[in-house]
Amino acid sequence: MKVALLCSGLGNVNRGHEVFARDLFDLLSGSIDITLFKGGGEAAPQERVVANVPRNAGCLQDIHLPVSPRWQVAMQEQERIRVETETFAHAALLPLLEGDYDIIHCLEQEVCTRLYGFRHLFARPPRLLFSNGGAIPAARLPACDFVQEHTAYNLRSSAREKAFVIPHGVDCTRFHPGVESDFRSRHGIPPDAFVVISVGTVCYFHKRMDYVIREVAEVPGAYLVVVGQECADTAEIVALGRSLMGERIVFTRMAHDELPQAYAAADVFALGSLFETFGIVYIEAMAMGLPVFCTEHPNQRSIVREGVFLDLRRPGVLRDALLHRDAAQMALLRRRGPEIVAASYSLDSLKAAYLEHYARIAASPVRLPSHSLGSSLRNNLRNLARKVLRRT
Repeated sequence: MKVALLCSGLGNVNRGHEVFARDLFDLLSGSIDITLFKGGGEAAPQERVVANVPRNAGCLQDIHLPVSPRWQVAMQEQERIRVETETFAHAALLPLLEGDYDIIHCLEQEVCTRLYGFRHLFARPPRLLFSNGGAIPAARLPACDFVQEHTAYNLRSSAREKAFVIPHGVDCTRFHPGVESDFRSRHGIPPDAFVVISVGTVCYFHKRMDYVIREVAEVPGAYLVVVGQECADTAEIVALGRSLMGERIVFTRMAHDELPQAYAAADVFALGSLFETFGIVYIEAMAMGLPVFCTEHPNQRSIVREGVFLDLRRPGVLRDALLHRDAAQMALLRRRGPEIVAASYSLDSLKAAYLEHYARIAASPVRLPSHSLGSSLRNNLRNLARKVLRRT
């Protein structure tokens, strides 16, 4: 069984999506024949760097779109992602054709759609597996043979006949309560200060880092650590943080391997987003023994299970929860977080599930479109419609 794991963002950006790709490859290497196709970084054994126009390329900084100024930043980011994924998919086609893979596991929907349309080119057509990292409902899923959902909540909206659930996981040998850290001293945070950490892209849309800053700023003496990659919103959000919190806020970017150092310096974790398809950062924080303050959305309730769930649409809610946190509850959550992660989200415990589903998918029949009277009539009608349109 040969598997190709594709992630155009890996090597270009550093989000939960890319962490998932790297961890999954490292988890399964040595157990099956798996090759990682990534958008950047260095080539390595069983790792191929695929040429593409990365989303953070300088040539994509001045995209012109006919949209409202309110949505300009978000739509420009979507367009950059589209350019990256589509150029990646086309460049990956040749090594995929030559590789004779049983399964092509795609993490981006644009990549999956493009490659599914090329399946007829393969001497032995592969099965296309899509990891649904955006909680895309069944009606808008990319063309694929199988779908990996990450929660039972997301499965309810998926294509049930071809979907299955395997959650994200955490390497508990790296993320655990015993990590020693000098992060506070390096960043001038007093040893006895109350510290909140938030991890994610420093943006308004989705992660709502501005909301977290405003809320923590009103907690007397509290420090806030914001770890995440930058985007077009970041400069304004950094300025907001400095104006409201001065030296009580730390903005930084870190390699994923270094993240435990930052978590270990905090007392609690908070994320301002109102919904996450999964949210690897939740379970990373839990594995580190941090109480999690997050949205009360049912998906997050099912993932975190034991945390502080809040209506984060309302101003002042996170502030009040931090101000009036119960010491006994915080102690319980610090103990329960690592236990929950070890039982349900440890990478080692998920390995068998991946191997089982890969084997099932590799053994499944491949169905390509075949000629029939119905398909012939449909093609003729489409051609007739094109001719009419050209003449009119």
